[in-house]
Amino acid sequence: MEILQHSYRKKGQIEFVFDHFPHSPAILTPIRQYYFVRYVKWSQHDPLVTRKDLEEMEFLANTMLGTLQDYRKRKAYKGPLS
Repeated sequence: MEILQHSYRKKGQIEFVFDHFPHSPAILTPIRQYYFVRYVKWSQHDPLVTRKDLEEMEFLANTMLGTLQDYRKRKAYKGPLS
């Protein structure tokens, strides 16, 4: 999965569009020093978004934003994606 585009919104949120879900933008919100998926504006034109997809979106976004080190420190982090 790759990031196609991103745009900044109010309150520090960032909207991302990923190549696997081009019609369903994901809204990421800052928490502490990293970003997590707040919600996805899902479209019928895209496949269903799974938890694994959400984790990959978070991983890619935090890598791009330079917050991956803090993202890895969170309690729910399970290791590198396969």
